Amino acid sequence: MRSSTCASAAAGSALLRSRLLPLLLLATLACIANASKPIVTGELRCKCVKTTQKIHPKIIASVEVITAGPHCARNEVIATLKKGTELCLNPEAPWVKKVIQRFLDNDSPL
Repeated sequence: MRSSTCASAAAGSALLRSRLLPLLLLATLACIANASKPIVTGELRCKCVKTTQKIHPKIIASVEVITAGPHCARNEVIATLKKGTELCLNPEAPWVKKVIQRFLDNDSPL
């Protein structure tokens, strides 16, 4: 009786292995596929801590407007100066709104 019990246990073990092996292989492949995908995350905080109150618009080379979202609760305006420096501007200031509008008008196709 002992040898039939061992044979039965071995057969059950082989059956279990034959069912688990493909499942284990599939799970391993899924982990490898997910690990190879790059995780793209942006900054999850505001870029502008403080804003510059006044600069001459002629020294601004470009303007980037970042709308409020999960990364930051407020709109942000980042001006890149002609010498390469970046400054944060107050998006509520009337002169900043004019600068943004000027850049929008210049970038629109004719």
